[in-house]
Amino acid sequence: MNKETDKVTEALLCTGICLIWYGITLLIGTAPLYPFLTENGVLMPVLCLVEFSVMVPLWRWYGQHYASVPSGSLRLGQLLIFALLLLLLIFCQSFYLQPESWTASQLNSGERLEAWRTLAFSLAVVILAPVAEEIVFRGFLLQALLTLVPGQRLACALLTSLIFAGLHTQYVHLLTLIALTALSLLLCLARFHSNGLKLPVALHMLNNFLGVAPWLWAAFLR
Repeated sequence: MNKETDKVTEALLCTGICLIWYGITLLIGTAPLYPFLTENGVLMPVLCLVEFSVMVPLWRWYGQHYASVPSGSLRLGQLLIFALLLLLLIFCQSFYLQPESWTASQLNSGERLEAWRTLAFSLAVVILAPVAEEIVFRGFLLQALLTLVPGQRLACALLTSLIFAGLHTQYVHLLTLIALTALSLLLCLARFHSNGLKLPVALHMLNNFLGVAPWLWAAFLR
């Protein structure tokens, strides 16, 4: 095969893996699974565990054939700089973001905040979700676009970020989607700067931990 054929094949493979991830979200979101998992407080733990269990082996298999979505480096200096940028982004967003009710709907059982739900939800969104989502978005989706238009990093990052935000359909406010787009652009920059997924995964974990920290405090420490 020539180089152009190889590029198309790689882009189609990356896109196909992204569609597998999307298929998992559709499957979990269908009746009777979705209402059953939601009522029992395990929607996110189950969804994130399935996505993690499928995406990580696919990423490892892909890495045996292509070197374009590596784990990359995670240097302390890089991590500190990008963590500060993330904190600055979160600080700026605090002035305009509107409260979203989705997290509360996943954690509250009637009028009570159950500790086990909070812990399971937090482990899912802080550990499992960042790994799976970075493999999908800053990994395969971004790579598919870069393979097709290698000289357009900014455009590829922007399109990846818009898709990333748009697929977070649990959120209802436009400003939340804008914030997710900005977060994704920072994660794309981290991918480019570190030449891999370790740094964006670490930043994604930090972002999600900061999001669930108030719930953990309310459930266990208050």
